[in-house]
Amino acid sequence: MHELSNSRASLVYDVQELYRWLVDLSVIQLLEEKKLKKADFIVTENYNIRLRENTAKALIEKIRLNFNARAVYNGKYYSYQNILYENVRLLANYIIGKSGKLQFKVPEFKIMREDNTDVRNKVLSLTPEDRKRLGINKSTLWYMQKHIKEGKRIKVYGKVMGKIR
Repeated sequence: MHELSNSRASLVYDVQELYRWLVDLSVIQLLEEKKLKKADFIVTENYNIRLRENTAKALIEKIRLNFNARAVYNGKYYSYQNILYENVRLLANYIIGKSGKLQFKVPEFKIMREDNTDVRNKVLSLTPEDRKRLGINKSTLWYMQKHIKEGKRIKVYGKVMGKIR
């Protein structure tokens, strides 16, 4: 995919593409958690945009957590980090001729979300009568609405989810 050049490690760039989505997911999570703001970025004299040190550390920590998430790989649970190592090992065996076939395996990452925009808007618009009819405690609804307004994720349980949708 990446062009060959003496100054580039093109093969490394191609392998990293298999896991780039974990970095993208980490950025999206920081945005959803409202942990990024304009002041977290620096514009250099060449008009490049860089992260401040604390922001970069927060992003690296989020990436680390996502790479340590576990997924089924070859019938067992492994972290994405270990799955990456295994894929690199398979590549190395292919390159040195120990294996005649190369097939990268990257398990799907399932984002489990119950608080999509539709549900969040419905929770925000619940009237006291709706709350009672759905069997939601007054303080529970207050905290759910507070978390939505703060940009935090909410948990909506099955009984209520069926009635809200």
